[in-house]
Amino acid sequence: MRGALLIVKKEFMELSKDRKTMFFTFVMPLILYPLIFSMMGKLGQNDEAQRVAKPSRVWLVDPSGLVAPVLGADGKTIQVVPKPEGDVKQAIRDQKLELAVEVDPKAAEKLARHETWTVKAVYDRSDDSSRLALDRVKKAMAAQDKIWVGERLQAIKASADLAVPTKVETEDAGGVGRAIGKALGSFLPYLLMIMMYSGAMQPGIYCTAGEKERGTLLSLLTTSIPRSQIIIGKLLYVFSIGIIVAVINLLSMSFSMSRLIAGEAAHAAQGAAAHPAMADLAALASPAVLGLSFLLIIPLGLFFANFIILGGIQARNTVEAGTALMPGVFVVVFLGVFSMAPGIEKMAFLPYVPVLNVSLAIRKLFSQQANYWEYAVALGMTIGLAALMTWVSTRMLNRESAIFKV
Repeated sequence: MRGALLIVKKEFMELSKDRKTMFFTFVMPLILYPLIFSMMGKLGQNDEAQRVAKPSRVWLVDPSGLVAPVLGADGKTIQVVPKPEGDVKQAIRDQKLELAVEVDPKAAEKLARHETWTVKAVYDRSDDSSRLALDRVKKAMAAQDKIWVGERLQAIKASADLAVPTKVETEDAGGVGRAIGKALGSFLPYLLMIMMYSGAMQPGIYCTAGEKERGTLLSLLTTSIPRSQIIIGKLLYVFSIGIIVAVINLLSMSFSMSRLIAGEAAHAAQGAAAHPAMADLAALASPAVLGLSFLLIIPLGLFFANFIILGGIQARNTVEAGTALMPGVFVVVFLGVFSMAPGIEKMAFLPYVPVLNVSLAIRKLFSQQANYWEYAVALGMTIGLAALMTWVSTRMLNRESAIFKV
């Protein structure tokens, strides 16, 4: 293995000479993610503050005059405006107003007869301001409904509890940590696979097809290092790059997300109310969860490294190598997106599908639903797949036709 380690050292020394690649591979993620997440947090808070501070513009059609006093009572949250020109729905889409409310023309008569009447609201589901206006109108009408019901009960001298036979009290058994863990577990395996493959692909092309173009591969083969160790050394180098890139990206992302979550919790809660949520979130970063997740990454990274080395060494040049390996990115993206699909963890066959079972195992670790039999199957299958791929790569790349392909 001494020869293989020398090859790894040689490749890392060559990589260190390329300062641009070093910066974009290892330094940029440490700058990019904190910048992106801090901007997202600030923009989100500013946008929410602006929406809440402004009254919602509502066009009201109320022939009976029952709802107008309810919506117009507080001008700070709801502002009744005249009808805009043209189609009302188009005006909502154009953000000329947030909501259109139409009250049943016979609302006053039905209210007197103790009958139910309708309030129709037209809004834009895709617009946050329109959804906020709808929530405000619903709250205003719910408060007024209580007043009307109370008057009815008082008229018949009945208890106010008559209108509320039951009261449902809820308690979250999962907690904030489980909810966020499920969300993280959905896209974390996808990010891991993308980072490892894309991060290792370019260095893998450079140390295989790139060496053919530069003419240094022939010089390397004339040394006393066995060809098998040269191949293993390059494999270990590409594998190391993939793991390092994934870890750096994940560390930067986790640090940035923790700051964003802490900021949101501080913004939404005051004092001691934020502490239980923070305790649940801290459980996500436990050494056991992170360690078991990283253990699954290692054989998966080795599998990707074998694929990259195999495609790179058999290519005539870097352009051909890039063309051959680029479809692998789309395959990884497809597997990652598929692993994010809701309800996928309920598929009975999935724990036995290579690569996808790694995504499932990490997803369950972060959602605190770890199934250690499925985890053992995923780990065993991935190790076996990586070992098989290493054996195939070593045999194929020992052939003269692969090394000297022109």
